[in-house]
Amino acid sequence: MSKLFHEAITLEVKEDIQHKPISFLYKSGKEGVEEICEQWRVSREWWKRATDREYFRVRTVRGIVCEMYRDLLTGAWYLQRIYD
Repeated sequence: MSKLFHEAITLEVKEDIQHKPISFLYKSGKEGVEEICEQWRVSREWWKRATDREYFRVRTVRGIVCEMYRDLLTGAWYLQRIYD
């Protein structure tokens, strides 16, 4: 099971030099990224509503698995899904 957020939640993310997440703040707590389980990119043509995102499925130090993405057009980070 997973919880998909209909509207992604804005995150404050600390990233490495390659823009991969190292840690993030969620519900006033800091979550360290233990492992990047999967990484992929989604791009959509500008005439449909420009979308250029880099997604990460990560496992945190506390064992939480979630999907987050970085909007490559703005640099902002979002939480999309948390897995149970």
